[in-house]
Order: sequence, then C-alpha cells, then structure tokens
Amino acid sequence: MSKKMKQKSAEQGTYALCITIGLILGIGLGAIVNNMLVLTLSGAIVGAAIAYYFNHQKRARRH
Repeated sequence: MSKKMKQKSAEQGTYALCITIGLILGIGLGAIVNNMLVLTLSGAIVGAAIAYYFNHQKRARRH
C-alpha cells in the first residue's frame, strides 16, 4: 500500500471514530436533556469538526 493510500485510510478512520463518538455523546445527552434530535445532530457535527481539525493540523517537518 502506498503512503498516500495509508494516509487517506487513516483520515477516513478518524472521521468515522469522531463522528461515532459525537453521535453516542449526543444520544446520551439528548436523553438527559429531553431533546434527542438536536443534540444527536449537533454531536455528529461537532465530531466531524474535530476530525477535520485533527486531519488538517500542520505537521512539523523533521530535518
């Protein structure tokens, strides 16, 4: 597998993990606050934003 394919696969895994965690937290908080739909959707959106942040950080180059 090439380096580019490994990086793309890792990015997809990060998105899936963060969105899933956001959904689970949104469902849990939605049950507590009695507003399931809004908190579940906002959890997924926040998870996607966090995954985007993780995937697009500038990496320090080693010399």
